[in-house]
Amino acid sequence: MIGGFPVYLYVIARRFADALTFWDTAPEIKSDPHSRRLSARVAIQVLAGQDAKAEAEEARVLLEKQLSERPDDLFGRTELAWVYLALGRKADALRLSREVADLLPIEMDAILGATAQIGLAETEAWSGQPEHATNRLRHLLSIPSVISIARLKIDPVWDPIRNRPDFQQLLSGPEQIGPKK
Repeated sequence: MIGGFPVYLYVIARRFADALTFWDTAPEIKSDPHSRRLSARVAIQVLAGQDAKAEAEEARVLLEKQLSERPDDLFGRTELAWVYLALGRKADALRLSREVADLLPIEMDAILGATAQIGLAETEAWSGQPEHATNRLRHLLSIPSVISIARLKIDPVWDPIRNRPDFQQLLSGPEQIGPKK
């Protein structure tokens, strides 16, 4: 979730300018590391279809330095993946997202593992691998997971694959509500 709940609500509503304004002015966010604030701004701009290369380049330098010092920072890798997407470095974004998904499998942590799989599907959607993204989402919808059809319908992160027949088929399927009794 980009920038916490209030920012995410603006993003879902496609009010990207408001999301950026909130992100830039919320007192609780100002204490976040500069790299996190930058990478969130970059992700919001990517979703809005805006050019974020200048901020992405600044964030890239900071995040790559952080990851060289703390290579186990999975959240930092996810942030850097979005920065790489903004810079057109799709192969690097996919590599990082796959690393996160591999290091945090669903079998190890059902919630964070599923979140890592969703992150990989997002990167696949934005990197021109829509079949992989759709297949991954199909699997996540078939198990108890943190993804839902309702979220897929409204979240702009899925816009690159939104009009594909296989993605539309996912949206028309039943929600996973857990085991039947």
